[in-house]
Amino acid sequence: MKNILWIMLFGASAAFASNDVVVDSTAEKISEELAAEVKSQRITLDQAKEMDLNRAETYEVVSTVSADNLELQIAEKLKESIMPYYSIEYNDPTSDNESYVATVTEYFGKVE
Repeated sequence: MKNILWIMLFGASAAFASNDVVVDSTAEKISEELAAEVKSQRITLDQAKEMDLNRAETYEVVSTVSADNLELQIAEKLKESIMPYYSIEYNDPTSDNESYVATVTEYFGKVE
């Protein structure tokens, strides 16, 4: 009985969390799908610093529909870009916001 109650509580909290935030598994799915659609390479902020890249542009992408819709919007923006690198930071999973939000930063190579 305790296990069933725990599963019910866990399932309810997981379902609630998925309604308003981009959780890690969703972020991984978005990353994989973007890699197939976009020519640019996704990197982390630390990698950008290590590679001494220059920031070209930073913008926020918002979807009130779904994480899939957020991925489509990010892909559309990145398809238009000529920058070779980008990074994505997703909204805080503890946020009470009912939107899916990502901050995308595009980078270009070190200027000699």
